[in-house]
Amino acid sequence: MARTDYDVVIIGSGVGGLTCASLLSKEGLRVLVLEQSHRIGGCCSNYDHEGFKPDVGAVFVIGHEMYYKLFELLGLRLEDYLEYRLIDPVYDTILDDGTRVLLPRDVDEMAEVVGSISPADVEGYYSYCADMQKIFDVYRAALDVPMPSLAEVSRPAYLGKVAARREQLPAFPVNAWLATRTLDRVVNRYFSDDRIRLMFGWENLYAALPAHRCTGLLSNVTYMGRMGYYYPKGGMISIPKALRRIMERFGGEIRFSTPVEKILVRNGRAEGVRLADGTEISAGAVISNAHSRTTYLDLVGEQHLPYAVRRAVKNQPCSIPAPTFYMGLKQKMDSVRAHFTVLLTERHKFDNVWYEYYDKGLLYRPDDAAFLVSCASHDDPDLAPAGKQVLSVIYIAPYRLKYHRWDDIADEWAWECISSLDRRAFPGLCENVDWMDSVTPVELERRLRLPEGAFFGLEMSGGNMGPFRPNYRSRCVKGLYLTGQCTNPGGGVPLVMLSGIAASSMLVNDLAAGQT
Repeated sequence: MARTDYDVVIIGSGVGGLTCASLLSKEGLRVLVLEQSHRIGGCCSNYDHEGFKPDVGAVFVIGHEMYYKLFELLGLRLEDYLEYRLIDPVYDTILDDGTRVLLPRDVDEMAEVVGSISPADVEGYYSYCADMQKIFDVYRAALDVPMPSLAEVSRPAYLGKVAARREQLPAFPVNAWLATRTLDRVVNRYFSDDRIRLMFGWENLYAALPAHRCTGLLSNVTYMGRMGYYYPKGGMISIPKALRRIMERFGGEIRFSTPVEKILVRNGRAEGVRLADGTEISAGAVISNAHSRTTYLDLVGEQHLPYAVRRAVKNQPCSIPAPTFYMGLKQKMDSVRAHFTVLLTERHKFDNVWYEYYDKGLLYRPDDAAFLVSCASHDDPDLAPAGKQVLSVIYIAPYRLKYHRWDDIADEWAWECISSLDRRAFPGLCENVDWMDSVTPVELERRLRLPEGAFFGLEMSGGNMGPFRPNYRSRCVKGLYLTGQCTNPGGGVPLVMLSGIAASSMLVNDLAAGQT
């Protein structure tokens, strides 16, 4: 390899980019991470407003076992870098009829909750748990395979060991059935009461799709909550901060407030980047943690792409946005009973949000809306000033509005939603708000450079999964690699970590073979 400024330049300090940075720095490569903002983490971060520190993007740790595998690959102890706290109860759930229940982790205690609402669904609940446990056993068995070297992770021999685990057999019929059904059909098979169906069929929103459009394989997300959601001390930003410490320990570098204007492509090969200030940095390889649309259409440029690639990138649908408004409360509220509070409407209202409102670019009445309320300071009081609380409220809304401009109505809409939360869940909330920040889909795009505010990258529907997602190794630009929520397996912190491991492994193998 010709001498360059760096062996690898990584665009973006999200979890995918920092996973690559830590692994490749450990391999002895000269690594530089370029972050366009002043804050680390991208869609797994926090920000600080006068002591209120809400999460940005990811709000909890799911599949924490994957984190241990990354640290195993790094040859480090996770406990030396991160401290997790178990979230239990998983949710404080408020139904449209006023029913309010805490959903515990324990499977049998949860069965009692199901029975208190719909006794006829208890049997279906245990059947659901039995099937989901088979899938969870496959996941755990795969993680029991010792991690090899980074280069071997993407090689067929290791992947074959993972795929050949005997736990695959009992799970195969379940996986095959789930893969050929949508989430709503899966949930309807196990449960008959619409309230229970909704309790087990709304977490598809973490995959940024309505239940009637996403794969039934995502039904396991709810069960994963029974296995354990966790929250890191210091907030979600603790995860990218830990990866930064590791990267720097191994000699990697990071620069903030340094937006990349272009990936330098010459003769079909990525040879570095040009910054917004005109500075050029040469590199043996470039890894983009940006959205695939941003990477190919803006940074690489359409002139370097074959027609079929341009068309595919433009036609792949973005995920729904995750608009959020943040609140700092003057004092703690007893009505905030858990880390997460979810407000659900009647089933037909929840489904109609997609057909009658979202797809048409319309906003609904807040009283007919579902909300996910996250209280980061519930499990970590240091994320708010003493005696106060910080809340993040995530809701469903389209990027493009038919009759309004988001910038014109951002605060007005947020306050309408806050009034609804006051009536439905948290009496006295309106007068208790000390600070509020309304982050609409347009503002998400602006702050994080996410096309259409798509927190989860690309849709995780059947036609946008597996071989239909962008490759880790670019097929049309040599020396360019992708990581993050637009690649496989999709959005979510552990999945993005996995993409970072895979991209890094391919890059190391390509370097060894002289193919970058």
